Amino acid sequence: MKIKSRQFGEVEIDESKVINIPLGIPGFKDNKRYVFLQKEEMVPFLLFQSMENPDLSFVVLDPVQFFPEYTIEKEDIEKLVDWNLEGDEISCFVIVTIPQGTPEKMTANFMAPLVINNNRKEGLQLILQNSSYSHQHQLLK
Repeated sequence: MKIKSRQFGEVEIDESKVINIPLGIPGFKDNKRYVFLQKEEMVPFLLFQSMENPDLSFVVLDPVQFFPEYTIEKEDIEKLVDWNLEGDEISCFVIVTIPQGTPEKMTANFMAPLVINNNRKEGLQLILQNSSYSHQHQLLK
């Protein structure tokens, strides 16, 4: 299947890689289907691309690549969805903001990670209540 991405143009994707976000992402509730895109020069960043809107994508990364101690409590996830957290593979990503012209000032939203159930191909943006991290946590110091 082919989709359009503002950053990558037309891209061929495997339908089995589509992630459904039933609740949507706050501010973008009408966009419920996403796919991860990546080019070698972007590593460790990925693009979380909306399938409904070629102009909507989020730069994301695995938070433990910058902060190995970062964790999410299972109870926080279980309050929102009925996933088998013991048997399913769960991934976590944070949305990155890169200011134009000053990439060294990039921040990530560690208070509202994207949590993906890889087995179900479902996800949600989890809003953490008691996090020691910020919604604009500096990545580079």
